[in-house]
Amino acid sequence: MSELVRVEAVKKSYGKLVAVNEVSLSVGAGEVYSLVGANGAGKSTLIRIITGITAADAGKVYIGGEDLARRAPAVKRRLGYLPEELFLYNRLTGREYLQLVAGLKDAGTDSVASEIEFFELSAVADKWVGSYSLGMRKKLGLAAALTGSPDVLVLDEPLNGLDVEMMRKLRLRIEEERAAGRALLVSSHVMSFVERISDRVGIMRGGVLVAEGEPQQLRERAALHDEPFEDVFFHLAK
Repeated sequence: MSELVRVEAVKKSYGKLVAVNEVSLSVGAGEVYSLVGANGAGKSTLIRIITGITAADAGKVYIGGEDLARRAPAVKRRLGYLPEELFLYNRLTGREYLQLVAGLKDAGTDSVASEIEFFELSAVADKWVGSYSLGMRKKLGLAAALTGSPDVLVLDEPLNGLDVEMMRKLRLRIEEERAAGRALLVSSHVMSFVERISDRVGIMRGGVLVAEGEPQQLRERAALHDEPFEDVFFHLAK
């Protein structure tokens, strides 16, 4: 399995606070890697470093074998990113926003139409984003991340604001993207979702990756075979 994401000994501090402490991980083509941890564990900081939003103090990030720090504009075109906190252009319509994203990724307009249909945004696609509900905004953010079929998808808390039907639809889409050879890095607090979609799970605590492995391997390490996966997480994140 070829690596599409490689993180080597990444470190990031804010004053005396070490948010990410020499974390290394990789995500292969056709793999879903879930990054989990309590609030303040360093997940979001690490994700922002991987997507090129935040610069690391030390370490390297490679996307598709290319050094993110050296070729950020070209590398970012291969990324689809859903941040936990969405900042959208409220005075654009949903369609205009996706067209803007497609242009930045050098993607065609066919992709925009396809994502509008998939995320059931047709009825509001030509309305200002500022009028959207929380659920509509989340679906638009997901549509933007997936526009252009990027090689690497980074989804931070993708379930927030979605109804049960769309959660299921997204789970199936994630499985399709994995089958198509994409690398998916997902962060979620919904442990049942994490266990179901993930090939591997990384658990962070205090800026450090304290456990990593397939869901079943983590169950065996915690000696918790039948309990909810959140119990496995709490045991290993102590």
